[in-house]
Amino acid sequence: MKSAALIRGGLSAAFLCAFLFMLPSLSFSLTVQEVARELECPCDCPLVLEDCNMSCGLEWKDQIGEQIKAGKTKDEIVAAFIKKYGEACRITPTKRIRGKIFQYTRGFGTGQWVLLGAGAAVWLLALFFGAFLIVRKFSRRKGGDNRE
Repeated sequence: MKSAALIRGGLSAAFLCAFLFMLPSLSFSLTVQEVARELECPCDCPLVLEDCNMSCGLEWKDQIGEQIKAGKTKDEIVAAFIKKYGEACRITPTKRIRGKIFQYTRGFGTGQWVLLGAGAAVWLLALFFGAFLIVRKFSRRKGGDNRE
């Protein structure tokens, strides 16, 4: 009897621990970065607002922080920015990709662009040459089987 109760108690504790580990994080507070991911930088640079550290981007981040302190949700804050500044401030997937490419390549000089292009060309040539060799190998096997 005692062992059955002990086993049930142990199983209950194990299920409780598993349930607690499956719960999402208890940190439900909204951060400026979470909201900034949904907006494009207001100046001429193509960065996502979360990556921008220029004065215009920092001003928008301050506004987001004030709205978070006022208790607004992420959707309310984004909607307020779109209402105030227009649809152009909403980030789209193509704008996000363009901004990330700009972020990582804005310091590139001519030499780095040439190296990047040459590396991509060599990689493509190696890929096509490997595919050519594989196709050639399998086509010779089929041809050899048909001759016999």
